[in-house]
This record gives sequence, C-alpha cells and structure tokens, in this order.
Amino acid sequence: MKRTVVAATAFAALVALVGMAAPAQTILYSFAALPGSVDTCRWFNDYLNTDRSIDAMTRQTDLLYNSIALPPGAPVALGASATSARGSALVDFRLGGKTVCAGSEAIYGPTPSPSESASPLPT
Repeated sequence: MKRTVVAATAFAALVALVGMAAPAQTILYSFAALPGSVDTCRWFNDYLNTDRSIDAMTRQTDLLYNSIALPPGAPVALGASATSARGSALVDFRLGGKTVCAGSEAIYGPTPSPSESASPLPT
C-alpha cells in the first residue's frame, strides 16, 4: 500500500514540474516561420539571393513551402538565438510540438531604431 502512495506522490510531483515548465514567451506578431532550428533560418537569410545553385534553391523552396504562419498570442518555449550575416536577429522555439525559427521580432517585437540626434536650439 505504501508503495502505491509513494508512486502516486512521485507521479503528481512530476506532473507539477512539467506544468511549471510551461512556455514563458508569446508570439507578438504574425510572421512566417521556417521549420527547423535557428541554424536553418541563419542559412536561409545568409544565402537568399546569393547562392543560385540548384541544391540551394531546392532547399530554399522546400523551406518556404513548409513554412507556417505564427498565431499571435500563442505560447512558445524559446530555444536558441543567432544573428545572420546581415545582422538580423533570429530565434527558434517550440510551437505545437515542432521546432520552428523566425526573426526575433515575432517574439520580442520590432527592434527600436535610434532617433536622429537632436539639433541644438537656436539661442
């Protein structure tokens, strides 16, 4: 009898721990996400319009064909982040049991750009 109680308690604790590991971020904007890790997005961004080989174009077409629309407000579990050669911030995350990647703006919102320097007031 005690083994059953101990096993049930351990199972309840495990379920509670899994529940606490819920995603902490939500999708802010509707973007298209590519299937795969952040390395996939980095490769796609770095070689888009530069590598015209048949293999590269086939892979790019496959990624675009299998891209998904991100639903705003959906909870996600963030994974890795990276920066493309052009300076774009990229992240990957779990959505619906799949790892997908997109620009970080989908999660964090647009990156603020610095304002122009203020002009001195005339005296």
